[in-house]
Amino acid sequence: MIRNSDSIKQDFYVIAAIAVILFSSYNNQQIFGHNFAGDESASFLALMDRMQTEINLINTNFVTNKESLAKDHLNKINDELYTEKIKKEIAERNERIANEISSIINETRSAIEENNKDLSGSVKNFNDVIEEAVLVRIDPDAMTNATIQALRFADLTNSIDISYATALGIKPMNMSAMNMATTDDSMSDSNNSKSDNNTTTMSSINMNHGASSSNSNNMASMSKDTVNNSKTTETSTIASIASYQTANELTNVAIDLFNSTIKQNIPSNATENANPIESSLKQLKIMIESKDPFDKVMGVIHGIIQTNIQEAFNLPLKISK
Repeated sequence: MIRNSDSIKQDFYVIAAIAVILFSSYNNQQIFGHNFAGDESASFLALMDRMQTEINLINTNFVTNKESLAKDHLNKINDELYTEKIKKEIAERNERIANEISSIINETRSAIEENNKDLSGSVKNFNDVIEEAVLVRIDPDAMTNATIQALRFADLTNSIDISYATALGIKPMNMSAMNMATTDDSMSDSNNSKSDNNTTTMSSINMNHGASSSNSNNMASMSKDTVNNSKTTETSTIASIASYQTANELTNVAIDLFNSTIKQNIPSNATENANPIESSLKQLKIMIESKDPFDKVMGVIHGIIQTNIQEAFNLPLKISK
């Protein structure tokens, strides 16, 4: 029997809700509800977004005499983001750009250590060279590909999740049995996809509840409660201010990307997914600014935002072995 899209959507929301509810009690571990993978261009674009976010936070902190936080953000770029692998990847396309990024990172470190209050030049140069890196690394067709941009957006939301978890002192733990994979067909047309032994799309998922439909409704209701309960005054203690700042700023980056690129590229048969994403991004920003508990933030990211972006662009699920 063919199931309608509303039924499929409810099923997927139920799965997301179950994941949040079952694992939210792990207060000292971060849960990756979705692990998006499968496209190098999307990952690279999201990485460049993160590097630009960190350099801007370096400047924001340094001009307000928060040298320690500025160093934390610089160390994140140097130790976690601009790795030797990434430098080599860029150098293969343009060695000058790769070296210039390293040079600006070193110059910025020296400026902080020498207490040079004017980092505006370094920040501008860094952002400019990152744009150059994108131009030489990403094919023009990929920049306008809706699926790649959707995966870039999803990657950013995962980074928000990780940064906020780190900010609260929560250790990562990958509980996901699913990876997002992008096939050649979905790259060329986000409305068409193939399935094989390891890959399936939302439209081909066959879920056997084995329980009454009332249980499904209850789980969906509990997922909504995750968002509604964020209106309470419960707040979390920040263990890492730098990571908290990153989570905040990446949320702004994700909102800008959605408004400028993602929203207009949502297929005409999936426009109903736009409003939940847009409203949940606004809610996410408020929740992070209010220092809401991690399980509530995770519920919005994985239960609503990523579920809808996945469905809107028909991104296939790859089951990890």
